[in-house]
Amino acid sequence: MTNIELPYFGQVDFNQLNEYYSTETEYIGLILRLDLNFKNKSITKEEAVNIKKFLDRISVFDIQNKTEITKDFNNEGEAKDYINFYFDELDDEELSGIFDYQNQNKPKEEQLLSKLRLIRIGLYPDGKYNTEYYGVFDYSIEIDGEPCNQLLVVKTNNIGGLDHITWES
Repeated sequence: MTNIELPYFGQVDFNQLNEYYSTETEYIGLILRLDLNFKNKSITKEEAVNIKKFLDRISVFDIQNKTEITKDFNNEGEAKDYINFYFDELDDEELSGIFDYQNQNKPKEEQLLSKLRLIRIGLYPDGKYNTEYYGVFDYSIEIDGEPCNQLLVVKTNNIGGLDHITWES
């Protein structure tokens, strides 16, 4: 048998792959989009099992990613630039719609950083697009109930280890 039951995606025949699979699920009360991207028409059973294991660990990877984002923010990396973008582009009233702008107990930048939400995960298990990363986690901040088109993106290897963080729009 060449089928495997993948979390969120259901049965997938790993000997007759489509180039692209997508689905949505609820995650921490929000919609999370997931996609699988393949270059090849087939993968080994071991690779299929690794995809399943990766998908089973989404909540663990989300926690790890947020820790890495915080480190990146504290080291004045992409996460810091990403957060500063909102302070440059939004006025006080708009920022108040995202977090408690009047709260003086925690720096405003940290309050905004805490509003990052995972909105998409893309997997590239066989190197589609000649990528060196395996998982792509898109984080955004909601404005008026909708994710902003500015994304803080965490790219990982096949076991969820950080490759790099970037800002995309």
